[in-house]
Amino acid sequence: MKQRMLELLHSFVTNLWSFLKTLWQGRVFPWLRALTFLKALKILAACFLAGVLFVVLLFFILSFNLPTVESLKDYKPSLGTTIYAEDGRVLGQVRIEKGVHVPLQRIPQHMKNAILATEDPRFYQHAGIDYRGILRAALKNIIRMRVSQGGSTITQQLTKVVFLTPERSFVRKIREIILARRLEKEISKDEILELYLNKIYFGHGAYGVQMAAKTYFGKDIANINQAESALLAGLPKSPMVYSPYSDIDLTKLRQSQVLKRMVDEGYLTEAQSVQIYNQPLNLENLRSQEEPAPHIVDHIRKYILGKYGEEKLYHGGIKVYLSIDLDLQRAAVASLKDGLRALDKRQGFRGRVGHKEVKPAAARLGSLRVVVKPGEVFNGHVLAVGDYYLTVKGRGMVGYILQDDMAWALIKPKKHKDDPDEFKAPSEIIQPGDIVKVRFKDYDRKKQTASFLLDQTPLVEGAVVVLEPYTGYVRAMVGGYDFVEGGFNHATDARRQPGSAFKPFIYGAALEAKDGDNYKYTPASILMDLPVIHEKTEQDKGWKPENYDERFLGPMRMRTALALSRNAVTVRLLEDIGLSRAVTFARKAGITSPINEDYTSALGSSVVTPLELTSAYATFASQGIRSEPILIKSIVDGKGNMLEGYDPRPQESVDIVTAYLVTSLLKSVVDDGTGRGAKGLNKPLAGKTGTTNNYVDAWFVGYSPNIVTGVWVGYDNATASLGDRETGARSALPIWVGVMAKALADKPADDFPVPDEVVSARIDPETGLLAREDAADAVDDVFRKGTEPTQYAQTKGGPKAGQFYMLDQGEGDFTLIKKKAEEAED
Repeated sequence: MKQRMLELLHSFVTNLWSFLKTLWQGRVFPWLRALTFLKALKILAACFLAGVLFVVLLFFILSFNLPTVESLKDYKPSLGTTIYAEDGRVLGQVRIEKGVHVPLQRIPQHMKNAILATEDPRFYQHAGIDYRGILRAALKNIIRMRVSQGGSTITQQLTKVVFLTPERSFVRKIREIILARRLEKEISKDEILELYLNKIYFGHGAYGVQMAAKTYFGKDIANINQAESALLAGLPKSPMVYSPYSDIDLTKLRQSQVLKRMVDEGYLTEAQSVQIYNQPLNLENLRSQEEPAPHIVDHIRKYILGKYGEEKLYHGGIKVYLSIDLDLQRAAVASLKDGLRALDKRQGFRGRVGHKEVKPAAARLGSLRVVVKPGEVFNGHVLAVGDYYLTVKGRGMVGYILQDDMAWALIKPKKHKDDPDEFKAPSEIIQPGDIVKVRFKDYDRKKQTASFLLDQTPLVEGAVVVLEPYTGYVRAMVGGYDFVEGGFNHATDARRQPGSAFKPFIYGAALEAKDGDNYKYTPASILMDLPVIHEKTEQDKGWKPENYDERFLGPMRMRTALALSRNAVTVRLLEDIGLSRAVTFARKAGITSPINEDYTSALGSSVVTPLELTSAYATFASQGIRSEPILIKSIVDGKGNMLEGYDPRPQESVDIVTAYLVTSLLKSVVDDGTGRGAKGLNKPLAGKTGTTNNYVDAWFVGYSPNIVTGVWVGYDNATASLGDRETGARSALPIWVGVMAKALADKPADDFPVPDEVVSARIDPETGLLAREDAADAVDDVFRKGTEPTQYAQTKGGPKAGQFYMLDQGEGDFTLIKKKAEEAED
């Protein structure tokens, strides 16, 4: 019934508005002139009375079922849920109220004056409704024939923020008026102003004046000056339009409007207004305000909401203590973003992000001085395009992008790899007026010019997981380049093919395989890198695995095969040991996702998550001890009661000797194979690259004795290619190196502990047999005790074992062939 009445009232309002528009356009005046004065007066009186009755009825109906304003009495912000890092620093908060509540006494008077002058000059005179403001707004709406102004007081705006929606309609406006009147009767003016200043939105995720002061100026609200107050006071009208991070010219225009209003209301003199306007403003670096672990905070939000409910999450004062190393988390975020930007640039320039015509005075430096740290990315307005440079204005600074600083966008595709670099002219990709992403490089104070680098926001995604192998503690986790609340966490939820990063589980299973009482394989076993065709796969046609370099190198040691990531060898190995043995071993290590029951599994065709794969590698790092990943160490309620607590529960899962032998093989990947990019860390490391067909996914998972890190890179579209030769070594490994550089900083270069049941022997690299004393190319290798070779290699003559197949193919230069193999995934 109530809904029906509201529909009728809405229809009446619509028809009345149409009538008034028609009246204004003069279509009714001829009819009115035809009436006598008395009749016209009666009609107008009847219309007026009907309007009054209608408004009274409307107010009466809408006054029911409105939210109660008593909840704002003695207001205290809800405790929400607070999330802590390992060292007790706050990692994030989950609250209904955004921002940080501060009492009115801590807010400077000039901040309050600026808000009052701009939003509600008669705040302390009216009773919640400013009838003058409503009349003024109504007249402007009638003139413009649309609802463009609301004439809302601060009290009305507060009711809208707390109780209502931001939609513009007559019904919502009446509800707003009713609630505003009630609110003024329940709490004082100062209490209303305090609530308003703590809840209003200032843009860039900043709710309330305290958060706004931190976001824009890096200050506590109590320490901002008058110029900063005037800037902040102009933002609530349209935060993103007037944001200094969006358009500084509009920011200064809005600031001048605020100062004019303050002069009009008597808060400032004209001279003071001019002085404040010309005062430099030091803006904070937006990047410093970014949360270091938004995906983790959202993960915890979902967990608490699902297990304890909304009331506990937002009002229970829950404290969640995590295993996260905050400094390492920040390094992981930075490394992932740097790596994804570099990859994105290798795919070329996608063009401008917007366009705005260049005004004659655009190059003039304003009074907005910006604190910008090297590396910060923001929008730049291209003022002019030269033959070898761009003139750009960004964050109040005018500067240049030189050819070297945008070479990645100008370089032309090469027909041949060895061709010299050729570049386009800047005018071929960018025009004056274009808005482009720029990265701040430096600033010359003498010349008052800035240097920028051309940049762009990556479309590619990625994830980083860092674990402590013996405990399973998650020390860092980054779920993607950007974050949207409730969005996708690639670290825990992205199910992607690991490619060659799955091979260690095949090799581990092979090292445990027996023929009777004897082990079938050692790291020195000779395997065959030869073509193989399998008919029984998930594909309809026969499947012929190929190597990255599309060549086959013949016989080679197991260690070399994994170091160079030879696909054909791995498939042959899986064929020999059997699928079930490999699956069982992968399960023991920690792979929980379904595994394809065909030989494509040897090359990582079965999907896993980054957290899952990293955790499985941790089993090798911890000498076969399996610990489930632990992110939450404990959860405590608002009264201090322990709700949950988690401690490591390590279990022996993989044979300690097998785990060490796999680690030893993976050390060769870093020392001599596809993971050579990690050697610069100068620490004992083991790991494996992974690249899937058509360069769709790129991985590197590796570890030291005490930390394991996994990196995945790819597009959300699981069929989109990262680009030609975008392998795990090129796309994922540099990110991994950046994370591990922080994790291993100031740590001793401890090597992996060698189990008692492991022995070493000096062998011939071509045959895997014991090397003779005079052998110049002998190498050391490790073995399970009892499996080391006992025979000596024969005196060599003729082509080496690895050469025979390629010589048979007519390829005599094995050095070149081996080099190409080593460059696989490089």
